[in-house]
Amino acid sequence: MDQLEEIRQMAVDTGSDDQQHIRDLSRYIVTQSQLQSEPIPKRKFLLGEWMPEDSFGMIYAPRGVGKSWLCMAMAVAIAEGRKTFLGWPINSQQNVLYIDGEMAKVDLRDRFADLCSKPLDNLMIMPSETLYREGKPISLDDPAEQSAIDSMLEALDADGRRAQVIILDNLSTLRRGVNENDNTETQALITWLVSLRHRGYTVVLVHHARKSGQQRGASIIEVPMDYVIKLAPPENGKPVFGGGARFELTFDKVRAKRPQNDKFTALLRPDESGQLQLYYDTVESNLDDYFFVLRFLGEEGDVTQREIAKHLNMSLGKVNSAIKRLSQHGLITNTNTCKLPTTYGRQTLHEIWPALFAEPAQAELTDDEKMPF
Repeated sequence: MDQLEEIRQMAVDTGSDDQQHIRDLSRYIVTQSQLQSEPIPKRKFLLGEWMPEDSFGMIYAPRGVGKSWLCMAMAVAIAEGRKTFLGWPINSQQNVLYIDGEMAKVDLRDRFADLCSKPLDNLMIMPSETLYREGKPISLDDPAEQSAIDSMLEALDADGRRAQVIILDNLSTLRRGVNENDNTETQALITWLVSLRHRGYTVVLVHHARKSGQQRGASIIEVPMDYVIKLAPPENGKPVFGGGARFELTFDKVRAKRPQNDKFTALLRPDESGQLQLYYDTVESNLDDYFFVLRFLGEEGDVTQREIAKHLNMSLGKVNSAIKRLSQHGLITNTNTCKLPTTYGRQTLHEIWPALFAEPAQAELTDDEKMPF
């Protein structure tokens, strides 16, 4: 029995009155020592250390705040293999499947064209318009539809195009014929979504918020999630710039390591060439120490680690660790004779402290560095 079939079999309801067989659950029990010695692979992370590759999470917001823009920008950044997205390191380039539930195909085309620096074959999109025209829109609660999506994912995998990241935008438009507030009716959907995580997929669910500001529908859906991100209109009420989006981003839940920049304002606006970029503004208290080491190098030039430690009141060990991280992420040159911010490092400094650091000229940036996601 393959892994997918085993998961399906385990999801079968064994509590019916006419059941003829009671499965033996004792074979699933392991001792702590057995679990400790089992060769379980180390968990891999896609974004920072908060989004595992095998994960199930949610991004929710009121209508019109910018949740689709955020998820589209994230899809592009991961598919292009950029170095960061909103300050979080992208640890590996991956194929992305974007399943749309409500947008016109022309809007999907134009939005992604505005976000992409080049055409992408590893960003796969399922437009809802095509499905609606055939009278067969996606229905995530239907077991037959779940099986159809499973088969599609298996086919992509067999074709060498595994869709590692699956973005479902959005839950309300991809469900039909169910009471979204009913925990019992939502349980079957949760079981299937969790099964995708157990098969190693990165599942991102886009959802609407209630008028109260919390996620809409059954509360049980958040229980198995690895993270929950909330978007809200900016508190200062500034208008959206350039027809894009502006929102406050906050982590409601993180099961892994909570990122340092877990609350900030994001702004989608065009750059000098007209290409849309997602910028963020975070308070210094949320920044990791290595950003301050980068800032000191940007202000003072090539200095010793001892000078950095003295000025920033940090231990030499922490400074050394920060230098290694900055070098690993391509933010500084790290030779025996020189440690200075790279062009990408200066771009990062400008994004965090725009009043202190000028933006590098576009001609200085490589293709991988032109988008500060």
